[in-house]
Amino acid sequence: MAQSQTTASAKWKLPDAIAEFAGQINDTDGHEAMPIKRWADTFGDEIKPLADALLQAGKDGVAIIQNPDLEGDSAEINDETVWKWKMEKAPGSYDIKRRIEVMDYTGVYRQIMYPGIAAIYAHALYNKADDSKVFRNITGDRKAYAHRLMDLYNDWCARVSREQDRVRPTALLIAETPELMYEKAKKLVDKGVRLFMLATDEPPGGVSPASPRLGPLWDLLSKAKCPVLGHISISEKLFATMEWRNAPAFQGWMLGAEFSLDPWTLSNIHLQIQNYVMTMVLGGVFDRHPDLVFGCAEFTGHWVGPLAENMDRFYGSTPFPSGQQHTKLKLRPSDYIRRNLRVACFDFEPVGKYIDRYGFEEVFCYASDYPHHEGGKDPMGSFVRNLDGKSHETLKKVFIENGRSLLPD
Repeated sequence: MAQSQTTASAKWKLPDAIAEFAGQINDTDGHEAMPIKRWADTFGDEIKPLADALLQAGKDGVAIIQNPDLEGDSAEINDETVWKWKMEKAPGSYDIKRRIEVMDYTGVYRQIMYPGIAAIYAHALYNKADDSKVFRNITGDRKAYAHRLMDLYNDWCARVSREQDRVRPTALLIAETPELMYEKAKKLVDKGVRLFMLATDEPPGGVSPASPRLGPLWDLLSKAKCPVLGHISISEKLFATMEWRNAPAFQGWMLGAEFSLDPWTLSNIHLQIQNYVMTMVLGGVFDRHPDLVFGCAEFTGHWVGPLAENMDRFYGSTPFPSGQQHTKLKLRPSDYIRRNLRVACFDFEPVGKYIDRYGFEEVFCYASDYPHHEGGKDPMGSFVRNLDGKSHETLKKVFIENGRSLLPD
């Protein structure tokens, strides 16, 4: 189905190369940035211990909440506030009607809305439940509390999804077994959720993403046109130890809302998503579920071409062929990358060079990261500059068509 155009033009002047795309652009990485004073109103009083822990972190010198005294979403929508004001201060930070006004202002049709601070740190508590040094004022069954917080956030995602269709909140799909993941996903799909975020640093439900036990889940989501997503977060389970980062050169760097911004971390953030994608491709997940779409954001995009090339090389050249011919892929691994994977890059990445070297122009997507700092102050302009010299058709793919796979009608 062709995507309809809801705004004839954007009030903000888009770069000339994409001006005609106004009202059609798909933004594959946005966030809610709800002021902490609105959390209890939205999620209920159960969120208060987490809010108190984050405010205490600020008192201890770790400013996780940047605008703790802000109470509403009332900033005027103009060039300055939309592109330069960040987090809770930005217009449309959490009011969905105002977010749609911002999208109209910038020529965006649909936008993925990943979790904000409350859900990000609920997930962080889940990851760090056994570490008493993290949120030490939260006691009792910390993992159960983290699951409850994520459920509250997922219920909000369902409400927002039912109310409109242009902003797509992303529910957190995390459970202890594949069967529990399926039950959770089924309930949320029935409530209206269209997108699901996985924890890509750990096996889903304790099993490989290619395990047959996950087949019912992948089948459910593909039939419901619900892409599954990975997004950088406070998740460090891929490495058995973080001692690699314990060196003077990596100390003193800003700790972001979702991940540490030191050079060691930034240089390996792609490893967990690369591992996840590789497992799904070579494990035949996309063979068995050809309509399942997997997307990711803030893991960079430089790894896509080399991974595809590497999988093609070894899958077709191994001297030890398997006797299990029923597991043989119908297509080359790189073909599944083109068909089933979509990658939202940072605005500073040389996406044009990635395409020059390896192709895969069907994979890369525009992303603003609105209203987070990592999105920069001119994401559309940056993407256009990094695609300088590319055809009109390539620009259309990056800004409109590729993202449509993650934001289908």
